[in-house]
Amino acid sequence: MRDVIDSAAADERISDALRRLLREANGQSLTVRGMVKILHGRGLQFVVILLCLPFLLPVSIPGISMPFGLAIAVSGLRIAFGHRPWLPEFVLNRSISYSVLERMVHFGCTIYEKVEKVIRPRLNILLDGPGMGMMIGLAIALSGVFLSLPIPPPFPLTNTIPGFAIICLSLGLMERDGGLILCGYLLTVTAAVYVGMIGFLGKAGVEQLWQIFRAP
Repeated sequence: MRDVIDSAAADERISDALRRLLREANGQSLTVRGMVKILHGRGLQFVVILLCLPFLLPVSIPGISMPFGLAIAVSGLRIAFGHRPWLPEFVLNRSISYSVLERMVHFGCTIYEKVEKVIRPRLNILLDGPGMGMMIGLAIALSGVFLSLPIPPPFPLTNTIPGFAIICLSLGLMERDGGLILCGYLLTVTAAVYVGMIGFLGKAGVEQLWQIFRAP
């Protein structure tokens, strides 16, 4: 479904938009398509944040890692190249139960209400400088790819680091906060190093390294 999201930013606060989403759900499960329609006008960055929230919940949701991660990656590429918002059908048709949606909304509100106290327009060069928009979009895309990787347990933080990178980058774009953009870049680099370390050392090597860091 193309062009379902108006790129114009809404005046509504993010936490208020999330709570409105929960009210509109009215105790029922929602497809991503339904969420997009309810949040019409919030922009592609907000939908990226919404897709990212399940990765940060304490309890994982089966079957979303690859489709949602790849959808975030595609969205990042569209941001990088200035294309209109679009999500693939297999993501739009994905249903989210009300209980999961409720946890997503509460978690999202908790995050935003904590960071909104320090969010402000700053470091505009990281937003308006030559090629900055492309860099932000590519960083979101790369973090989305990391989310989609089928990395098995027991590796910790494989979703958390790129998830927060995406949230920082997307919020930075929405709120024109270059400080958040910088944090997003740092987290993206951290995620790249961590995933690369897992691939290079393998399970046994990373577990041994993890034990070293946890040692008193």
